[in-house]
Amino acid sequence: MRALFLSMTWAFSALLFAQQDSTRVRYQPGFVFREGVYFGFEDLRDNRPAVLLKDLLDKNKRPVPDLRQSDGRLYYTDTSGTQQTIDMDRIWGFCDHNVVYVRSGNGFNRIGMMGSLAHLMFDVTYSNWGGYYSMYGYGTNTYTVQEQRVLDMESGAFLPVSMGGILPAIARDRILQEEYDTLPKKERRSEATVFRFIRRYNERHPLYFPR
Repeated sequence: MRALFLSMTWAFSALLFAQQDSTRVRYQPGFVFREGVYFGFEDLRDNRPAVLLKDLLDKNKRPVPDLRQSDGRLYYTDTSGTQQTIDMDRIWGFCDHNVVYVRSGNGFNRIGMMGSLAHLMFDVTYSNWGGYYSMYGYGTNTYTVQEQRVLDMESGAFLPVSMGGILPAIARDRILQEEYDTLPKKERRSEATVFRFIRRYNERHPLYFPR
């Protein structure tokens, strides 16, 4: 009886996995993203851009060679034949030449490492507003720094690249959480540890997209 129960459990699990596999595709190098613009995170997660890249035109009604260099507006014709306008400020991200870009920092930046915890780097410019003369436009100082974030592909949140930042995601995995808890405090704070846990998480939790 026990053997029969275990056999039925295994068969059910195998059937469930097969059904899931028929509706989802595991991300791996060479995965093909549909090219177009995303109005929100869910468009990326569904691998279904709101508007396809091939349908986008610039103000001169020509195909857009590089969305990052757009002058602020894009155009396309919807299914009813009506021309629609897209403000670049409305776009959350896009895919071009099978590379995913998301709005971050000073513009759109590519996801350099795709996974359940995806990683990207970007430039961001800050301004120092202070002092008596700042009200007249004098004495301001701007500077640009490079920053990085982790995009949690379950929640859509951009997390700081630190153990404190990625811990909410790591906590979903009890084994990784326990492994982290046993580390010395100094090792917990190192960047090498952060990226080790990102890689471990991605290995244990593969990223899937709908077919």
